[in-house]
Amino acid sequence: EYPISILPGKRAEKAQLLEDGYEDIREIPPSYLSDSRAEWLRSVTTSGKADLKPEAAAVLEALEYPRYYLDFETVGPAVPLWTGTKPYEALPFQWSCHIEHATDTIEHREFLAEGSAPPMRKCADSLLRLLEAGGPIFTYSSYERSVIKALALRFPDIEAQLTALLPRLVDLLPITKAHYYHPELKGSWSIKSVLPTITTDLGYDRLSGIKEGLGASEGFLEMIASSTDPDRKHELKTQLLEYCRLDTLAMVKLAHFLSEGIQD
Repeated sequence: EYPISILPGKRAEKAQLLEDGYEDIREIPPSYLSDSRAEWLRSVTTSGKADLKPEAAAVLEALEYPRYYLDFETVGPAVPLWTGTKPYEALPFQWSCHIEHATDTIEHREFLAEGSAPPMRKCADSLLRLLEAGGPIFTYSSYERSVIKALALRFPDIEAQLTALLPRLVDLLPITKAHYYHPELKGSWSIKSVLPTITTDLGYDRLSGIKEGLGASEGFLEMIASSTDPDRKHELKTQLLEYCRLDTLAMVKLAHFLSEGIQD
């Protein structure tokens, strides 16, 4: 149920564990593993209970308000649709952002391109208008950083404003990976794996239609195609907005969880 492959470390070390007769993490004796991180995963998995280190709360408490939770959706068609773009180039067409204020109020903003025009400039301009007030920008992985850097290179006239966003980015993934583990993560800290271990109120399984990034890309291409009928366009638009909104709402829930700890 919890195979050795879940553990961090080199392939040779895992092969040695198998040679020593261990196939499930829970079979490994305490202190048998020399890697401290592997031992942490072994201990948590064996206990059957999640572990959240208090240092995570300290990291987040040092950050100011307002706090922004940002997620992009991108498309990279093999055959470029717009002048000046390349095959498989990740081009943003959508963003979702939850904004958390010091008063504990949370609002949501979003952008989704429509029509056949290139979406990148409108995506960048609308984002800059939203983020101009300052404050940390939470992401989950370094993907949003790479998208912003690419937008800055594409549009020299707003390069300075986009580049100024980069120092404000706070990646929740390494914070989570360093301080939180649940047996059901089984070695994966993707937001889709983490979310069901911290709340039962949200879930990607509740979405209809689009439930992951590739589906969002394909859905966007279908939505902007001239051959797609209006009802289907509306259906896809709704699914895209719901999916991207959940990505940023999941980050809000995660940040609160890391700050407040595991509730009994």
